[in-house]
Amino acid sequence: MEIKDILNNYGVIGVISNYQNNLNKDKMVIELNINNLNNALKMVGLNDTFINKKVKDLSLSEQTKLDLATKLTNDIIIIGNLANTLNYKDLDFIKKLLLKLNKEYNKKIVVIDNKVDVFFNLTKKIIVLQNKTILYETEDYFDDNLYKYVRMPKIIEFIKYVNKDNKKLDNNIDIYELIKDIYRSVS
Repeated sequence: MEIKDILNNYGVIGVISNYQNNLNKDKMVIELNINNLNNALKMVGLNDTFINKKVKDLSLSEQTKLDLATKLTNDIIIIGNLANTLNYKDLDFIKKLLLKLNKEYNKKIVVIDNKVDVFFNLTKKIIVLQNKTILYETEDYFDDNLYKYVRMPKIIEFIKYVNKDNKKLDNNIDIYELIKDIYRSVS
């Protein structure tokens, strides 16, 4: 199956691969091709003070948000490297924004990253891509074959370790649900 077909079926997909934004770092933010600049900046969590700044003077987090702002009008939004550029709060905000864009505006979203935990509560399908070839695809975060290509997140590693002899904990990717599950299993 091609990525475009998978994207049409799922709406938001996660791709294990490398991503580099294509912003022209020598331009000013106002010179970038962004429709309705003030609203786009506000939507991604930036304010209008960024309009007269050079892209290269912005932090990686701000560049990632700006990269998303340049793509808001596209039918297919490709964004990536979120784990290395955004803090937890910004990542959570961007995830909610991407889900809203998918649900309310029917945008197709491709999130490219090398860390699986970025896809938690965002994607239902994970694809491992190398040299434009799909090596593996899954819908299960607890799929052992997925972790032949990428590092296993700590929460999944912990649950697999606890469940190695017999199943005591459910397969949760939410830390709060895991804590509740641990509490239930010991009481």
